[in-house]
Amino acid sequence: AGMMTAGAQAATIEIADGTSMAIEGEFAAEYISQDTVSSTSTKDENNDDLAGAAKFDVGAVRSFENFDAYVEATFEFDTLDDGSSLGSDGAVFGLEGDFGQIEAGDSDGVYEDLITDSLDFFEQADLDKAKRDPDGHSMLTYYSPSLGGLSFNLQAAIQDENDGEDKARDAEEAFQASAAYDFGAGALHIGYNDRGFNADSSDEVIGFAATFDLGGAAEVAIKHEMETEKGADTDFTGIGLAFDYGMGNIYGAYQNVSPDGGDDKSQYAVGIDTEIEDGFKLYAEMANFDGQDADDADSLLSVGLVYGF
Repeated sequence: AGMMTAGAQAATIEIADGTSMAIEGEFAAEYISQDTVSSTSTKDENNDDLAGAAKFDVGAVRSFENFDAYVEATFEFDTLDDGSSLGSDGAVFGLEGDFGQIEAGDSDGVYEDLITDSLDFFEQADLDKAKRDPDGHSMLTYYSPSLGGLSFNLQAAIQDENDGEDKARDAEEAFQASAAYDFGAGALHIGYNDRGFNADSSDEVIGFAATFDLGGAAEVAIKHEMETEKGADTDFTGIGLAFDYGMGNIYGAYQNVSPDGGDDKSQYAVGIDTEIEDGFKLYAEMANFDGQDADDADSLLSVGLVYGF
């Protein structure tokens, strides 16, 4: 959702009475080694990179009597061994009040937020890198207010079928819905994503997730997803754990991928980070995606420095 929450070091500027601007940023310097099953694959997943990245979220909020109106834009600069790029990563406009939140633009997927990301403790080694979901653009999203710990989200997207790098997998139309119940020591999530990969077939995924806070020192997450694409079903079942050891976190996740008519995959990832200063950390991660086909992502190793404000 929009209405970014400024971090402790984020810059906030009061423009006029009831109007403010804020900027958040993140800088990263990383070494990322990715491999496919076949060492001769030319896919992007088969490479070693020294990467630098800078990401900035810029937002403005105008407060009215019964609601706030906001606009946000994200800009990214990336540099890799083979070149650099600078561009916009999307923008959103929204309204927020007692009615909840309505947002239009390049919003995060509400299914991904509550289900897919439940196991994502990682900077680079999240297990769902092995999945190739389409990008979401031109979203219209509604986020409900929390009612006794219960909230829900609705989202629709209409996209140009020729947009995106992977034209065969770019969603023309998509609908997502998710809901969460926060009971204090944890939360229960459910989500549905009609991804619209192909006009003539049903492409959808239904997911369930649960997260538990173990006294502030550790977090446990469990998820199960049931995906259908071109009539073929695949189940994703995973569990993750993040543990605060004082100077940072140790974290990991395991996921079983069980397709109809194919071999199961056992995927896992582990990582550790250390906070050097407030907002500045060093991390190391590795993942095994257990790829089956020659061009499948198979493993990943990453170390890096990240600074956010």
